[in-house]
Amino acid sequence: MDGISVASGVAGLITLGLQVSGTIAIYVNSIKERDKNIRELHDELLLLGEVLSGLRDFLVSEKAKGRSFDTNSVLQTAIRDCRTRIERIGDKLKPSDGGKVSRALDKLKWPFEQREVTQMTENLRRFVQTFQFAFTIEGCNLLSKTSEDASKGLQQMLETSKKISELSAQMGLSADESFKRAAQLEQIIALVPLLNKTAANVNELTHAARLSELREQERRTTDILDWLAPVSVLHKHRDLQLKRTPGTGKWLLENPQFLDWMNSSLDEHDCLCIGGPGVGKSVLCSTVVDHLRTTYKNEDVAIAFYYYDYSEQQSQSPSNFARALLRQLCSSGHTVPTSVAEFYQRSRNDVKDQTWFNDLLSILRRVISTYSRCFIVIDALDEADAQSQRNGFIDILDAIRGPANSLRVLATSRPHALSNVDKFHNPIMLDIVADPTDLRQYLNQAISEHPDSEYTMDPELKEQVVHTLCSNANGMFLLPALQIRTILDQITKADVKRTLRNLSTSLTAAFHSTIQRISGLSATRRELAFRTLMWISHARRPLDVRELQHAMATRLEDTDVDHDNIPSLRTLLDCCCGLVEVDYASNIIRLVHHSLEEYLRDQDHGLFKDANTLITKACLRYLTFSSARTLPLQNRNAFSALMEDLAFLEYAASEWGYHAFGVPAIEIEDFAIPALTSSETLFTIARARDFHNLDFRKWMTKALAWAQSGGGGVSLCAEFGLTELLKTLIDKFPEQSHLNARNIYGSTPLHEAALHGHEDTAKVLIDYGSDVLDTNYGNSTPLYLAASYAQSSMVKFLLSYGREQLDIPGPRGSTPLHKAVGQGSLEIVQVMLEAGALVAAHDAQGCTPLHIAAKRGYHSVAKVLVSAGAFVHVKDKENLCPLDYAATGGYAELVGFLADNGGSIKHKGREMWTPLHRAARGGHRRSVDLLLDRGAHVLAEDFRGQIPLHLAVRSGSMETVVALLTHQPGLLRKQLFTKDRKSSTPREVAFYTAHYDIHKHLRAAEWSTLGIQPSSSSMITTAIEAGDIDRVRELLQKDPSAINTPDEDGQPLLHAAVQEKKRDIVELLLQTGASIEAKGYHGWHALHIAASLGSLDLVDTCLEHNADVSQRTNTDQTALHKAASTQSLAVVRRLLEAGADPMAQNERGMTALHIAAHQNRMEIVSLLTSEYGVDVLARDRQGLTAAMWAERSAHLEVTSFLHKEMRKAKVLKKHITPDLLSGAMTSASASASATAPTASSAEAQMTPLLQV
Repeated sequence: MDGISVASGVAGLITLGLQVSGTIAIYVNSIKERDKNIRELHDELLLLGEVLSGLRDFLVSEKAKGRSFDTNSVLQTAIRDCRTRIERIGDKLKPSDGGKVSRALDKLKWPFEQREVTQMTENLRRFVQTFQFAFTIEGCNLLSKTSEDASKGLQQMLETSKKISELSAQMGLSADESFKRAAQLEQIIALVPLLNKTAANVNELTHAARLSELREQERRTTDILDWLAPVSVLHKHRDLQLKRTPGTGKWLLENPQFLDWMNSSLDEHDCLCIGGPGVGKSVLCSTVVDHLRTTYKNEDVAIAFYYYDYSEQQSQSPSNFARALLRQLCSSGHTVPTSVAEFYQRSRNDVKDQTWFNDLLSILRRVISTYSRCFIVIDALDEADAQSQRNGFIDILDAIRGPANSLRVLATSRPHALSNVDKFHNPIMLDIVADPTDLRQYLNQAISEHPDSEYTMDPELKEQVVHTLCSNANGMFLLPALQIRTILDQITKADVKRTLRNLSTSLTAAFHSTIQRISGLSATRRELAFRTLMWISHARRPLDVRELQHAMATRLEDTDVDHDNIPSLRTLLDCCCGLVEVDYASNIIRLVHHSLEEYLRDQDHGLFKDANTLITKACLRYLTFSSARTLPLQNRNAFSALMEDLAFLEYAASEWGYHAFGVPAIEIEDFAIPALTSSETLFTIARARDFHNLDFRKWMTKALAWAQSGGGGVSLCAEFGLTELLKTLIDKFPEQSHLNARNIYGSTPLHEAALHGHEDTAKVLIDYGSDVLDTNYGNSTPLYLAASYAQSSMVKFLLSYGREQLDIPGPRGSTPLHKAVGQGSLEIVQVMLEAGALVAAHDAQGCTPLHIAAKRGYHSVAKVLVSAGAFVHVKDKENLCPLDYAATGGYAELVGFLADNGGSIKHKGREMWTPLHRAARGGHRRSVDLLLDRGAHVLAEDFRGQIPLHLAVRSGSMETVVALLTHQPGLLRKQLFTKDRKSSTPREVAFYTAHYDIHKHLRAAEWSTLGIQPSSSSMITTAIEAGDIDRVRELLQKDPSAINTPDEDGQPLLHAAVQEKKRDIVELLLQTGASIEAKGYHGWHALHIAASLGSLDLVDTCLEHNADVSQRTNTDQTALHKAASTQSLAVVRRLLEAGADPMAQNERGMTALHIAAHQNRMEIVSLLTSEYGVDVLARDRQGLTAAMWAERSAHLEVTSFLHKEMRKAKVLKKHITPDLLSGAMTSASASASATAPTASSAEAQMTPLLQV
């Protein structure tokens, strides 16, 4: 490492020292009792900065030119240790939160004891003296070596000095200078072991920092994954793994049709596993998932699963299905894909409407395309809701399939649910029945694991039990699984034999038999069992154990929770005779099978006729308990703790109305009216439903206003569609029935009825005076919300009250038609157009509904709009037309339709891009083909002089590049050699953007066009690209001079090997004499290429061969600039450790921080600012800060982080005033004069660096 590289590290240390001294400056006048002590520390830091500035100037001067420093040299070790100690000071001075830094610091207590400050000051003085010693040539020579080499050299110098002293004494000359020289060397030798210890400490701290970094990265990854889908979506698979008997399921895994589905590389099929209830489909699904994981564990193959569950239909929406798949696909790698991280940052706080859902599917499709194959295993499609969930499932599969995706789906279902088999891709149909061998294994294991089986069954009886159960199974697993439980509950062999003789032969009979057993229990236990079954079978979502216990403990005459009335879990399970089980991972209590759910709901057994009435009453009673009245006024932490004590409150508040729907109002009035007319209870309901809301203070004010508005009860009735109860409330309690009461979103009861699709309720509200033109806080009318939630019947109903609703602009100036188009709801769009909606209406961005349809790729909606008179060639405020948006999104059919119906393929919008430019930039080959077929010009230039080929290269899509080049052979030469405003050809752009495969393709095309014959160098390049190391070796032996001879492309062989990531060939070339510093294409060095690839191995190889981290390309890019645009934090850190200048600017004035912010590299941004003190206020040649680049690219998390860092930096800058700096410098200079080393002050020079 040269002096310039070391000087870069010194520069970073100077910046860090100034930042920390700026923070300390705030305390100088604030901590009066220690003002002098703190000022000394502050002045010493400023002095250190002055000395470091001198050292930096010396290292880049002619005196130090050509000097090489080992990475672990004494000087480098000292610099690292000094940085570590100053960082420790800074860390302790950091404010405890991210609020206003100035105010936070004023309130902070000085965190150091006086003795600590004294010690820190002394340490800083030793650093100052050590760095001053390095100013001299002699000192620099000593400190540039490693501790081992320095010790040897110093020892030799010491012995020489002592001999000179002895000779001088013999000659009668003064030996003072020799003695001083020897003392000086002894001090340095004593210093070296201390630095060894320092190096060890630094390595330990670096390791700790990296662990912390990894933990932070893991935390961010977890945040994104949990936002996509809760980890609980994976629990059922784990639960099934535990239930599975080892060795079962082999018959399916060895089935030829299954193997064809799994392994075929030619034809892609879906696999449908069809079986009746209880045949073991779910367990087989888990077997398939684990088999796929084992088979493809070392391959680039993604595997995801989803288990539909009858009891979780409420939460298993199509969007949650897609989110669960995306979570699993993102979990396959070490980091979350960039596209997903950006989607999270951009939309985590957005309303999850159809627009958001379409973006989600686009991201999911993109992530799937990054794998060579993707398997999706779906269980129990029959348990999904027939309308929304099954159709949504098929729609999602259609949306994520594509020519770039190798997607294979396996789904299990009962036969009746597969009315849409044709929607699957070439499906293989497999019949699923319980395999006799599997069933026998399962039963043998169940018997052997039971503690009393040896007493109740001898071998002969055991065989009889297994044989009988297998014979009566009728292809089911569930039936013998239930029967073996009954048998194992018997006390004697005689009981076992009697039970065996009376076994049921069907599931219905088995359930009926178990219900009869429960009926035979004592009255108390019988009632407890039936109430348990009622709650579990009728609950809107799965209940956890404590929720069920509190629900069971609630009596209608209670006024508060009676903890003495809570039944134990063991009692609940025992009473239900095996019909109920607990998933201990999630603590959910549920029925053993969906078939039991169907039996309890549908059979005419008369057990739960009034279930919803009883549940509604229990919920309302629980909401009015006295302990819940003051709950909403608690702070967040206290509220969460109290919610644990009121375990059923959240369910009661959220779900009571769904249970009440369809229940005659007269049956629940006595419980509902007191709750709906009490502001305390209404406030409790609001808080319990929204207690996860992060903006608590803002929420609290609005929720309290709603509860006290006199219309909260009406609002809840409207939300749940409780029309009769609503009329009762309005008629009997007019003072509690204000129809304009607004919830926390500003929505009236009519808004609530509209978005939930309750037409009868909406009619009552309008009849009583609700205004259909009223808007909420977001400027949405009821009609706008109905359109937003695809409530087509409600849209028709509301439009019967006047078309003027269609003209009221909503959020961002969009009309209801804009929203309906954005949702892709063709039916609602047609209804609105027939009602007179303005097809040419513009929103705040100047977009018409057709612009929105084009953005989303809704071909059928766009056709309806055009048929209704929508202008195709209409511009928004960005000067973009619908065709521009369709081309940007790559919606090929829509591109063709718009181009054929008035869209201009020559139109140039923002950045002077034609639609062909936009399709090329996205790498959308089909859209490019369609535009080319309609006459799009391949040589059209944008304002940067770029033709579509330049942009296709940037997209990295080889097929798009080929499509452009081959469309008009006569224009091939012009496309290849057209230069943009920066004089870059498409091939050069491919090189800049590290699309080396496209670069090679274009190079070959250029050579072919120009008729260039390959030289010996290009022949070697070809061998390198093929990875043929023997051929490379052979050609180099024939022509050794080719080792550093650039090929026709101006590329040294070493660069080609690095581009191809052929490390073995890289090593061969370096050993053969290839220059690590040879310049190639546009002034790039091998290290630039390795950094642009994000390859730590190749970067290390370059550095091991003394690559210079400060070398620049023709555009002033350092290797650090190239690494900052990758996702490789390890490469960035390695370059910085090797001395890369974190503040280096390219020709555009951009630092690595600017580039990392622009590319959304959060970890790299954090590293550069937090550890290397890169100036967040620095601006490039356009006057843009890193935060501005992040904001331009909509990278919200990076933007937020940098804004916080900028606020801190501005506070520090504000407090380091000129007067304060001048006074400190004066004091520091005086201190420096007193302690500066002189020729006769060897002892001062040699003060040990560390004496801690």
